[in-house]
Amino acid sequence: MWTANSLRAALIGRLVPALAVIGIAGAAAAYALGERYANLAYDRSLSDDVVTLAGQLALREGKVRVDLPSQARKWLLANEGERVLYRVIDLRDGTVLDSIGNLGAWARDAEPGGAVQFRDVTVEGVSVRVGSLVTDVPQTEVPVLIEVGETLGRRQRVTRQVLLGSLLLFTLMIGAAVAVIWRGTQVALDPLKRLAEQAAKRSGANLQPLELALAPVEVRALIEAINLMMARLSRAMQSQSHFIANSAHQLRTPLAGLRLQAQLALDEAQTLPLRARLLEIEGSARRAAHLVEQLLTLAKAESGSLGMMQQPVDLVELVRQVIQRLLPAATLKDIDLGYEGQATTAMVLGSEVLLGEMLSNLVDNAIRHASNASVVTISVAATPEGFTLKVADDGDGLPPSVMENPFARFNSIDTVAGGAGLGLAIVKEIAEQHLAVVSNQSAPHRGTEIAVSFRAALQGSSSWP
Repeated sequence: MWTANSLRAALIGRLVPALAVIGIAGAAAAYALGERYANLAYDRSLSDDVVTLAGQLALREGKVRVDLPSQARKWLLANEGERVLYRVIDLRDGTVLDSIGNLGAWARDAEPGGAVQFRDVTVEGVSVRVGSLVTDVPQTEVPVLIEVGETLGRRQRVTRQVLLGSLLLFTLMIGAAVAVIWRGTQVALDPLKRLAEQAAKRSGANLQPLELALAPVEVRALIEAINLMMARLSRAMQSQSHFIANSAHQLRTPLAGLRLQAQLALDEAQTLPLRARLLEIEGSARRAAHLVEQLLTLAKAESGSLGMMQQPVDLVELVRQVIQRLLPAATLKDIDLGYEGQATTAMVLGSEVLLGEMLSNLVDNAIRHASNASVVTISVAATPEGFTLKVADDGDGLPPSVMENPFARFNSIDTVAGGAGLGLAIVKEIAEQHLAVVSNQSAPHRGTEIAVSFRAALQGSSSWP
């Protein structure tokens, strides 16, 4: 992903400008070198033309003649569309013996001998490269100045081609560098991606250290800091769970005693007002005992103390057991509680105790919130990944305030209905410990439906698929 905080974006954002500067500098250097070597090549050709023209000079009757046949003249002037000029000057008196075009002023202090000299001149607004040679007419001591010039079109075309080729090369190099960095960072960050996937698959109670060996050396300090933080958080959560569990255990006995005393007092109460108060006391003690049991279950689920046996559990058989246990409570409210589905077995891996507690909470919530003479349906369906367990009722559904986060602890609608407000929170915790996904599929005013999606158990395996 290309974002402002992306490592790839940072690397490429720093590399591309640097490579662009290098590319511009390289292109400028290539242009200068291209211009230099183009001049050397074409100057050599121009020098050959000067020497060739010098070989066509002869002295006849005391006068220097340019013996240049028409074919030789055509060859000399034919230069790939470039304009070729030349001039031959008798240095004894400065007479121009032969010329084509205007080459401007000539160097009057030129000395005989030496190599061809080059200069750039501008004639009638056109740049011309001129090669000059001072030499004697063959077999005489008569000095002459021979100049051959040509326009710079060929040289400029070659230089531009070198420049364009260099720019294309550097552009391809920058593109290749970006691709290499893009792929390189992807490969380098793959271990972090695997760590992220590993962490994402964990339940909220799994605070085991991340595998340090998977991380690149440069980020191991960060992973170590995260592991230390998770260790501190794990200790804090264990301390909290132990406190809740110990408190729940301590409250069990007095609450049981309170309920027993209230029930005994009900047997002896003679007046209706007194019986009403005792019934309220017994109901409050029953709800408090239920809250204590839920707190204890949640603490055990979070700490994993109930144990993940990681053995095959048949969801269909578990549904049958839960229906059998909660059918009396459903019958009291004239609720039709039943199973619906074609699956006869649905094997998943996990703890039968925890999964039974999870399903019991789902069904108990549905019975508590459903109105009299309604329907609560449990279903198990096969999916490509495994199985989906659903508990649905045809009641009024969840209010909008609860729909946003029905798995929050101490849910207000659950506490109003006489529950502890922890049922769906326990469902979510147990589902996450089984690597299952719990979701609210309810629709407003169309009942409540909670689904838990499991992965199927591998045949003959006692580990997670």
